[in-house]
Amino acid sequence: MVSDEIRRLKARMDGLVREQADRRALLDRQGQEIQARSQEYMTKQVKAAERYVQHRRELGRREREAGGWATEKALGDKSTEMKFGPQEDDFGPAGTESFTPRQPPPADPQPRRGRHSRDDFDEDDLSNRSWLR
Repeated sequence: MVSDEIRRLKARMDGLVREQADRRALLDRQGQEIQARSQEYMTKQVKAAERYVQHRRELGRREREAGGWATEKALGDKSTEMKFGPQEDDFGPAGTESFTPRQPPPADPQPRRGRHSRDDFDEDDLSNRSWLR
């Protein structure tokens, strides 16, 4: 009786071990397939990126040859750069400028009233519609 129960438990244990090995093999195969697909996808992405870079380089080369804004002279002459911030320039040492904020315009004592003010609004008056003329 005890030996039959032990054999039954051993057989069950062997079945569980086989099932676990099969599942592990399946997971390994699926992992390899996913890795192969991602490798293929990334290879395609790299090729597309390389084509894009070559295209942009060709456009830049054509622009320089055509005499556009990106010519050697324009790229080499940096004396026309705009400078921002407190730095020394031709106008004097940095920080000598003074800043005075603008004052808002004085308020009108009498508000302006147009032909269509809020007080005499008539919803049937369509004279301000350009499409009626």
